[in-house]
Amino acid sequence: MGKTRTRLPGVTLRDVTATDTDAVMRLLDSVNPEDPHAFEGVRPNLALPQEGPLSHFRSLMVVAENNEGETLGVLLAGAPLWLYDHPGIDMPLAHLLAERTAIVTAVAVDPEQRGRGVGTALIRHSVRRFTRAGYGLLTLNCFPDLENYYRGLGFTVMDDLNVALGPLNAVAHRWGDTRVAARLLDRYTTLVDVPGLTSPVVSGILPNTRMSHGTYFDGEQFCV
Repeated sequence: MGKTRTRLPGVTLRDVTATDTDAVMRLLDSVNPEDPHAFEGVRPNLALPQEGPLSHFRSLMVVAENNEGETLGVLLAGAPLWLYDHPGIDMPLAHLLAERTAIVTAVAVDPEQRGRGVGTALIRHSVRRFTRAGYGLLTLNCFPDLENYYRGLGFTVMDDLNVALGPLNAVAHRWGDTRVAARLLDRYTTLVDVPGLTSPVVSGILPNTRMSHGTYFDGEQFCV
């Protein structure tokens, strides 16, 4: 994909190439100084060939740069790995959900460029790209001081991510040190409040997975 203009003067977005590896890794290291090698596992992915439906098959890796080609920020997103480890989701279903559900794993902006809106431009771009690729839900881990920021970008902040797998069936995932921010991307996917749960349920992410009207959770199972 070619360069995409942003609302910011002199700032464009484009998909990552292998030549961006060093600049991207420096940015990722800078946002996690207490563990500067936390993202080292990302390095091999940056060298992957570009191919649809996103930038690198089911991954989205985008950099923001100025007119001089300097890297100002980066966004990494892709399949939620928890889908493949959840005891309530078998492997074929995990693959189907990974074609409809994505997670932003990192947004890093050069410290001297923060406050300009570079991160916002990257997030909005990711929403457009995943929407065009046919996804229904975009999620990310959200720390308390960023909750209002992501609400302003159209995300719903919740304690748990509950995903309906059928009219009376749902699986839940919780991140220990953060909440989850979720953005709906199409008209099929909705958030349904279910009595007995503290967070809404993502309904309709796959065909025939809408939560039944009037469903409640009695502490052990879903009932109507």
